Amino acid sequence: MYISLLEEIYNFLVEKIGMPDLNTRTENVNLVPLSNIDYRDKIRGAMVNLAIGDAFGSSWEGQQSKEIEHINHFLKGERSTASLKGTWQTTTVILFAESLIINQTFNPEDLANRFIRQPIIGIDKVMEQFTLNYRDHRMEWYRCGIASVEAGAAIRGVPLALINYGDFTTLKLIGGIQTIITHMDETAVAASILFSSAVAYLLNTPAFSMQSKNDFNLFIDTLCKSIKGIETKVYPTGKNGEIANLYIMVNRILKEWIDKSISIEEIKEQWGSSANSLEAIPLSLYIFLKNPNDYEKTLKECLTMRETDIIVTMVLALLGAYLGFNNIPKGYINKLYMDKEILTLSDRLFELSLKNKSNNPYRRMRDQIEIERSQDELDKLLWLGIKYNKEEEYAMSIKYFEELITKSPDFKKNERVKLHIIEAYEGLGSKLLDNEAYEDALRCFKKALIYDLNHPTILCDIAVTYLNIDDLDKAEKYARRAVEIAPEYEIGREVLEGIKSLQNKS
Repeated sequence: MYISLLEEIYNFLVEKIGMPDLNTRTENVNLVPLSNIDYRDKIRGAMVNLAIGDAFGSSWEGQQSKEIEHINHFLKGERSTASLKGTWQTTTVILFAESLIINQTFNPEDLANRFIRQPIIGIDKVMEQFTLNYRDHRMEWYRCGIASVEAGAAIRGVPLALINYGDFTTLKLIGGIQTIITHMDETAVAASILFSSAVAYLLNTPAFSMQSKNDFNLFIDTLCKSIKGIETKVYPTGKNGEIANLYIMVNRILKEWIDKSISIEEIKEQWGSSANSLEAIPLSLYIFLKNPNDYEKTLKECLTMRETDIIVTMVLALLGAYLGFNNIPKGYINKLYMDKEILTLSDRLFELSLKNKSNNPYRRMRDQIEIERSQDELDKLLWLGIKYNKEEEYAMSIKYFEELITKSPDFKKNERVKLHIIEAYEGLGSKLLDNEAYEDALRCFKKALIYDLNHPTILCDIAVTYLNIDDLDKAEKYARRAVEIAPEYEIGREVLEGIKSLQNKS
């Protein structure tokens, strides 16, 4: 999906503004779409539940814990009031979704323009500074980002996961690029990629199938792989000032919370619950993983988050991607303003996702079968090459090895395969040498030398061949090189001494 263009943009940003490195140490995440999942329903679930989380979190922020039961009873009532609206967070998600749908691709400049084209009510300081830089100071869009670790860009990136749930490479590049528009910080970039990876992973996970700690740990390990190596800095975190970054917080601290079943109140007290990615991301994942199969319990936990609505929004976005739209109690949806618009956007995002062949489980299954079939053919060619080597049928062995290398050039880098190929060329070359077919023998030995320029035996074979055609200078050159590389190679020393003797006589 336009990966070459994304890589060009990414390389440009690395060169121009020092965008964090996404390629050197990060590991590939294999996002696997399943044929038994209704992705339209899942995408609807993620978008609608994100809006519910934002609307509920902002509307009931600051309520006392004793009021939560009353609030929850009111919210899940079937009566439709269409009274609850989301904040700027939902607005930026909608703007991102619209940009993707209208352009049918990711266009970072178009997204930046949408952020300033219409007033966004209640934006945070990061978005305010971005707007000032881009609209008022007229800076290039890629120079307007602020050094901030807040998680706003992570939430905004949900639509990119909804169109790349089978394509981690594209997801990672878009996640990084869309983040630096407003948040020029490696931890913010890591947070965006990790959260989008979480949404994509849950889209590919059947509802109600996550039941054990093993399931949770597999989920967490996948998320850690998605950002491994991106961060180069660490920060003092928590009440005790423990040194960590997002990778450490998720890979170690979050797992400790799960193992010990720590209460949310204790986590908030010890580690914080602000919009800082180092606090918001691990806590959101923890709340989700506490009761991923119980919508009511998860929402109730979210409504205790009195400090900020950003965590509520993140938790419910994860829950929606996992459970899907049809498993969200309709009473909550009825309270949501603009629910029909969000459903329409969700359906358009689903249609856009079908353009990426990596999201198609049937296409991937077919491609995998082709890969396996191709691998079977390569394995057969390798086996035949080795078989004919053992039988000293070197011409046949070379035939199969050459076909193998033509079909898969990567085998040239395999040390064991290289040894077998050298053996075949040397074996045939030696037979030709014995039959006094010197030019053909030279060609074989030199082909063997391509696979190991410092192979003393092959160098010595070439020297002997040149000796037989009376080219003493070239013979001396290859023999000397063989001895220099392997001084202990007795045959090489003998050949070199014999050539020197002939040179002296002549």
